[in-house]
Amino acid sequence: MQDTPPIIGVSEIVLSVADLPMVRDFYIRVMGFPLHSEVSMEEAVADPDGDPTIAFLIIRETDTPLGRGGHPQFLALVDYRRHVYARRRFVGHDVTQSTLNHLAFEIPPESFEDHAKRLCELGIELSFSDFPAMNARAMFFKDPEGNTLELICHASGGG
Repeated sequence: MQDTPPIIGVSEIVLSVADLPMVRDFYIRVMGFPLHSEVSMEEAVADPDGDPTIAFLIIRETDTPLGRGGHPQFLALVDYRRHVYARRRFVGHDVTQSTLNHLAFEIPPESFEDHAKRLCELGIELSFSDFPAMNARAMFFKDPEGNTLELICHASGGG
């Protein structure tokens, strides 16, 4: 087995929420996390006129490839009833059991393919997503207990 490619940081913490505006405002007001962006995605294509289904709050700017590319450390709040990807079985937890949606870790862009290959060799099922608004791409998979993990990197660069 090849060496494990590096993890270089925590990218985001994603919580499933029932009242997105209330929880978003709490984290802005109480925790001081500024709003980075929010989008309405009840379907696979963003609706610029819809009520947000996901909000990205900045925990901290980072000096990493992903951070320099426009993706700081985030607290992401996702309306689990309305957001298209929160409703998919592969991403996130059963909200009746936990509000945690998934854990995201930053990897160097040049290690993306190495990570994917290694995880496939270990028999782990992967799902891939691109996030053009944040210049990022990611892979998702489950740990043995069903927790969803994401490896994410800056999209323009090696790999």
